[in-house]
Amino acid sequence: MVGQINGLAVLALGDHASGKPSRITARVSLGRGQLLNIEREARMSGRIHDKGFVILSSYIQGKYGQTRPLSLQASIGFEQSYDEIDGDSASSTELYALLSQLSGKPLVQGIAVTGSINQNGEVQATGARTRRSRAFRRVQSQGGSRASKGS
Repeated sequence: MVGQINGLAVLALGDHASGKPSRITARVSLGRGQLLNIEREARMSGRIHDKGFVILSSYIQGKYGQTRPLSLQASIGFEQSYDEIDGDSASSTELYALLSQLSGKPLVQGIAVTGSINQNGEVQATGARTRRSRAFRRVQSQGGSRASKGS
């Protein structure tokens, strides 16, 4: 799918962790260089997620806006998410969805992605890798989810 990817959050309660896949989508149109964080606009994101999105925006501006202003407007959102989103580990996932939408290149839907980026676009070390891997394998063994099945 173009402009659509599965992110993976870990929900931890004591020693138990479970994976929560989330579909993340991006849409692009002509505009004046604005990147819109739908979660923030709906007041459903935390400060760390907002910071990660600003870093993502800074990377896009620095990478593609060096010689002329960007002539796009983009929105990125977590589909069917009704709880607060926080943490910066979705910033790489949001970037992949945005780049897919801009390029028209589809992304594989049978995987889930996590990780933050810095202002240079480099993916940073991911915390709780073991918990995330176990949680995702648990989701897969239970037949996946709507997000990972691509419906």
